[in-house]
Amino acid sequence: MNVQVHARTDIGLRRSQNEDHHAWWVSDAGRADAVAVLVVADGMGGARAGEVASQIAADSVLAGARDLGAAVTPDDLRRVVEAANHIVHEESLANPDRHGMGTTCTALVVRGEEALFAHVGDSRAYLIRQDTIRQLTRDHSLVAQLVEFQHLTPEQAKIDPRRNVVTRSLGVGPTVEVDTGTTRVENGDTLLLSSDGLHGLVEDDELLQHASDSDLDRACSALVDLAKARGGHDNITVILARIADHA
Repeated sequence: MNVQVHARTDIGLRRSQNEDHHAWWVSDAGRADAVAVLVVADGMGGARAGEVASQIAADSVLAGARDLGAAVTPDDLRRVVEAANHIVHEESLANPDRHGMGTTCTALVVRGEEALFAHVGDSRAYLIRQDTIRQLTRDHSLVAQLVEFQHLTPEQAKIDPRRNVVTRSLGVGPTVEVDTGTTRVENGDTLLLSSDGLHGLVEDDELLQHASDSDLDRACSALVDLAKARGGHDNITVILARIADHA
């Protein structure tokens, strides 16, 4: 499978710095054993610490997954994210200005007809197939828990003042629980990774509509512009990866 990737990140309209980081890499484009690695990280912490945490996470996970290549397993990817957690945590201990910094981390590896993901926090990965969109990851957030236990409706969760409270993040503690999973991919599928600055303001059907565009660069720009039109209160990051059976 060949994988075509485009991405965009934006500071948004209200933040003074961009604490989102993203990274991606595709090997051997057009080959049957091609591998693509996609990572989105959304940092948190004062004194630019969130920016540091997300960059460490994105760079570390990309490098670790690249080294594993086509042989990567879900357990391998989980260990790569756990290793990134250790690096971020050690950096926070070594620098008082960065104490307590953390980040979300959503990583996805495409190899052949399978996609593997590892996930911490409330960034997301979606699979888009024809006219359907499916969220692959589960948000580690307070409002997601409240929706799960039926204390909030999904509509209420979108405007709840606690919607930015994450219940699991990378780097805050010495260890972290990482969700992993796999899904089959087919020719024509599109994978979407985003920080909550995008999916917190743009509905799933709108993600589907724009990500189905034949021009992925245009789609990324349209999605970021839509989030900004809705207020752009957070940093906004999107990665789109389209699967094809030829280069």
